[in-house]
Amino acid sequence: MLSRRTMLKGLTLGAGSLALSPFLNHLEMLHGGDVPQFPKRFVFVVKGSGLQADFLNPAGLQHGGDRIVDEPLADRRLAAGMESLEPFRAKLTILQGLSGKMCTTGHNAFYGALGAYRAQEHEQPSTETIDGFLAKKFPSVFGHIGLKMGDGSQGIAYPSISAAGENQQLPFQCNPELAYQNLFGSIASGGDVRQKYQRTGNVLDAMADDIRNLQRTLGSGEREKLGYYLSGFESLRDRRLKLASMQEVLRNHAPEISDKYASSVTTHHLEAHFDMAAAALITGITNVATLHCDELGSSYAGIGITPIVHSVGHGADSGTLSSQDCRNLIRKFHFDLIGDFAQKLAAIPEGAGTMLDNTVIVYLSDNSDKHHSTAVEWPMVVLGDLGGGLKTGGRYLSYPRYGASSHHHTIGNWLTTLTHAAGVPVDHFGQPDFALGKPQIQSGPLAELLA
Repeated sequence: MLSRRTMLKGLTLGAGSLALSPFLNHLEMLHGGDVPQFPKRFVFVVKGSGLQADFLNPAGLQHGGDRIVDEPLADRRLAAGMESLEPFRAKLTILQGLSGKMCTTGHNAFYGALGAYRAQEHEQPSTETIDGFLAKKFPSVFGHIGLKMGDGSQGIAYPSISAAGENQQLPFQCNPELAYQNLFGSIASGGDVRQKYQRTGNVLDAMADDIRNLQRTLGSGEREKLGYYLSGFESLRDRRLKLASMQEVLRNHAPEISDKYASSVTTHHLEAHFDMAAAALITGITNVATLHCDELGSSYAGIGITPIVHSVGHGADSGTLSSQDCRNLIRKFHFDLIGDFAQKLAAIPEGAGTMLDNTVIVYLSDNSDKHHSTAVEWPMVVLGDLGGGLKTGGRYLSYPRYGASSHHHTIGNWLTTLTHAAGVPVDHFGQPDFALGKPQIQSGPLAELLA
């Protein structure tokens, strides 16, 4: 008797195989071996103005010592503001003690936060960041999805935190209504969606042919740049064909449009972005999402904070709220969104568990731990274990402080750990901190976090 795997391999659908490839890939993952496998999913939640390390410590635990602290969270009270993560205590790791001195310091590390390398705001990225790397290793309809809290005036932004490679910034969608239309708009289309998308594909094919003809007349540098445009046209064509084959799953799991999508309140926009990111993972249109919560000019007036993020970082109060009260409230707002996001994934069965079991959510700042960072401490909160690839089962893990003789643990080691846990290992992700000694001393994954 033919196995299901053999039948899948022998199945040919001609042009239809392109549209059905997400479905066929999913079947092969489920039935391709003795042990079912499920997609690995990655979510990066990035805030501005630093993630203060002191305010992440559970009761009775401290970071900044000369040795590794590795303690269970089971009997510890989580820090104030993290109450919404309580249901996920067993999947939680509070990670302290990593440094990032190889990155730009000050107000922002830009691509350094997710890439572990020195970068500047108005320069193109020199290489890929971890979300761009994983999006290529775990392909999907949209690849990487970036969503950013803006003021509603922007459609697409390039906030200099995510990159697919050298000179390849990844875009972030800012306007929730436009983002919804881009991600889930096909289910709102009337008539024959497949026929409409096929017509669009024909136009895109013609445009791609024109680009190829132009490429032949250019020098090598210009050919490479034009190649990015060609890749974009081809990706859009393929994406539309795939979306046409996914109408039922999109209708079942697309977020419900509410007033917050058209609201003038920016915090409503961030709530909508989290809804869309969860739906994007659930429907399978992406495996990698980055949510850029804010930047220095962002407003949290929607939760009662009148000064912008930059002013709060410099000590501005908001009515009866001190500057620190404001920072605590912003952090709590983010944790509440992450908790709700995790609940959505935990409600979707997958194998013997849920989608959350095969997901990791990483919360960090684009600016280490302070408004004006020195990058000696880069705190993170990690939820999920990638199907057992990470040892994140309710732990407080703090590495020795920067300057201690035993400190050689950087955010580059953490990003390397993610590649190993995901099954796509690299020797070391990002650049070393040469102040810590020879690169080989600080290379490789964090052994304490690898299953």
